[in-house]
Amino acid sequence: MAKWPAGRRTVRLWMAAAVMTAALSGCGGGGKEEAAGEQAGAKEDLNAPVTLIFKSDFGDDQEAFDKKYGNKIKEKFPNVTVQFLPREQGVGINELITSGVYPDIMIGNTSNIDSFLINPGLAYDMSGLIKSANYDLDRFEPTLIEQMRNTNPKGELYGLPMPYGGMQVLFYNKGLFDKFGVPYPTDGMTWDEVYELAKKMTRVDGGQVYRGFSSFIGAVLRDNQLSVSYLDPKADKLNDTEKWKRLLENLGRFYQIPNNNRDPKKRSQTEESGAFMKNMNVAMMVNQFGQYTGIPEEIDWDMAAIPTFKEAPDTGTQINSAYWFITRTNEHKDISFAIISYLLSDEVQALDAKQQATVPSLKSANAGDAFRSLGQDVPALQGKNVKALFYHKPAAAPPKRDPGLVGADPNKLKVALETAFNQYTLDNVDMNTVLRQTEEAVQKLAEEKKNNQQTESAGK
Repeated sequence: MAKWPAGRRTVRLWMAAAVMTAALSGCGGGGKEEAAGEQAGAKEDLNAPVTLIFKSDFGDDQEAFDKKYGNKIKEKFPNVTVQFLPREQGVGINELITSGVYPDIMIGNTSNIDSFLINPGLAYDMSGLIKSANYDLDRFEPTLIEQMRNTNPKGELYGLPMPYGGMQVLFYNKGLFDKFGVPYPTDGMTWDEVYELAKKMTRVDGGQVYRGFSSFIGAVLRDNQLSVSYLDPKADKLNDTEKWKRLLENLGRFYQIPNNNRDPKKRSQTEESGAFMKNMNVAMMVNQFGQYTGIPEEIDWDMAAIPTFKEAPDTGTQINSAYWFITRTNEHKDISFAIISYLLSDEVQALDAKQQATVPSLKSANAGDAFRSLGQDVPALQGKNVKALFYHKPAAAPPKRDPGLVGADPNKLKVALETAFNQYTLDNVDMNTVLRQTEEAVQKLAEEKKNNQQTESAGK
């Protein structure tokens, strides 16, 4: 399929044409609001010609999608016509549905699952397909399955975990450490040690400001090493304020080093997460491993294991994956599940680990070779300390919440904690006030989701 044409009007014409094409061909993906494929009947012929519409919540274009997934699908399933809808400004999932375009298979994460999958009514529990296919869920890293079940009150399994690049490491600019004669960071350092290193590397030299530290703040807080969740496991309120205080103060102190804080007028998490790459004046960055792809060739860099807390030695961040989803409206769930099963097979995950440096979503004990070969065919990772990814054990997933708790939109909760961090580090609001205001914000978000669910139930 060609790239989307420019212009909102043209895009909508394209969507209308896609619906008409699907309707005329009798293929999947188009326009039925009622749940599809739920009626009893014979299993689907997996060799029959079928068109499936794929939609990602990430920024992949057609070329990137084909390289990662599309080409593999076409080779393994020649009877499947793959239509991919890239992310387009102003054309989100709600706009697609309004225009009559219903994706069959979607890619997204748990942070944005409410707005991307659940609220539009596309969430589908894959448990029936898993049981019918006698599919082994125990292959996967268990925390990834648990994270998905924790997205909804019934613990339904809306998606299966993909290989990921979200484990966090400490990147560092070797050139800056060489310039100032400071030893490089090493695996096994604590946050206190890295803090002292950041103070050494934050300086003004020849009129140029050099920052000692930057981070992807939202991810560091979300996937924190203390395994504290946004929400209390037993109530719709902020969880363990003392631990959140510890996390906010630990990361916040780096931004209180003179010359290392952000511009209060530029509060973007994205800008701060890219400062290491863009400005090339930052010595260290805690970020997700997959961000190595954005580091310019001019930077001589390497990485070390993420620093640890004294109270959680040898503990890295929680692992966070993207997921494959089959939508409720998908009329071809059997072939869709077969495709996802193939893409998550040991063979494909091992190949992706070697060629694309994605971390398998499988248990490490079951995929040792894949973990050992990670990044071997990736030029940018040659000579890099890839073992830093696995130097620590992953942090445990937060405790499962009590059954029936509705919760709140995960992405809005993430923003609430990012706002708390900005108040503390950019607005100089005292910590007690920050925590009180964050507790109030979390309560409101929980009420908002409850009210939304009640409204939806009343409208059915």
